[in-house]
Amino acid sequence: MFQHKFTDEKKSVKKDIKNIKLNRLPIIVILDRITDIGNAGMIFRLADALRIKKVYLYKYDKEFNVRLLYKKSRATINYVDFEYLNNIKKIIKLKEDYKLITLDKTNKSTPYYVYNNSTPTCLILGAERTGVSQELIEISDFSLHLPMNGINTSINVATAASVVLYHIADNLNKK
Repeated sequence: MFQHKFTDEKKSVKKDIKNIKLNRLPIIVILDRITDIGNAGMIFRLADALRIKKVYLYKYDKEFNVRLLYKKSRATINYVDFEYLNNIKKIIKLKEDYKLITLDKTNKSTPYYVYNNSTPTCLILGAERTGVSQELIEISDFSLHLPMNGINTSINVATAASVVLYHIADNLNKK
């Protein structure tokens, strides 16, 4: 029986998607009140590219536009597991399985490249204007930052996430 080429390609794509969903890195990301949909969408695209296990949306209200996130993420929210969290107790429970790392300049943060992880990692990213909330900084194992050598002291959250998540993924892939 003749099978159309596209039928075989569809089966192959479904197999690839299943394989990708099953083979995720032990990295999760918490988006702490990041309301810029473009940044959130880019982080989902990054999570898909790196095969990150899950993205948590922390303290998002009912007004959050998931349809626009779908568009800005280029539909990667279909492939990256995500969940809403409004309770810090659930994040504290994640500490049983993950190192909680904030990406924020604090008086105790270290440059990102110092972090040589070989364990499952949870990266917490904050909104651009306010950073990571104090409650999440307090429960974190430690904080990382990107050294800034220019006049400006901050960088776009999705860009910073890209640098640090690729570093974390690279370390995990080497183990």
